[in-house]
Amino acid sequence: MPAYFHPEREAADWARLAAADLVVVNPASGPGTGDPAYRAAIPGLPGVVAGYVDTDYARRPIAAVRADAAAHRRLHGVGAVFLDRVTSGPEDLEYYAVLAAELPRPLILNPGVRPDPGYLALADVVVTFEGDWAAHRALTGPDPVGTTWHLVHGVPVGEQEATLRRAAALGASLGYATDRRMPNPWDGLPAGWAG
Repeated sequence: MPAYFHPEREAADWARLAAADLVVVNPASGPGTGDPAYRAAIPGLPGVVAGYVDTDYARRPIAAVRADAAAHRRLHGVGAVFLDRVTSGPEDLEYYAVLAAELPRPLILNPGVRPDPGYLALADVVVTFEGDWAAHRALTGPDPVGTTWHLVHGVPVGEQEATLRRAAALGASLGYATDRRMPNPWDGLPAGWAG
């Protein structure tokens, strides 16, 4: 699950993350400068913890992306990497192939849509859907073969389980459904979330 909230300010939500298999931490739209609250809280998470790194749709220099991933490891003890704002077409595969060869694993790519199949060969997990509940309900056809993840926001309370079942039926290996809405639906846990 995306956990774009602070381990001390939202301590109750953070404590409930212990039930999550995969958590993406995002201290400051990237690693930030080293908030000690993250360094203290992350070891308490039993699943995979990935650090958020923006690629700006293949426009950020590879060295800057690499530096953010290294900063997550150095500052917070996070090894896995979640690359966000990833392109989906074949024209940028080389950029992401270079990163995939250099960054630690597990590596998660987030184009937020079903990408060219080459992206699935580069990463351990690919986010093939990120959007609101209405758009997810309109999604048809199966996900590409590979480990895929659907991130669905704006889901009415009581519809989360049905949304996760729908994601699985569409071929998603992982799913996360929240009632929270834009501009940042990942800044807290969904109402009634128990893990």
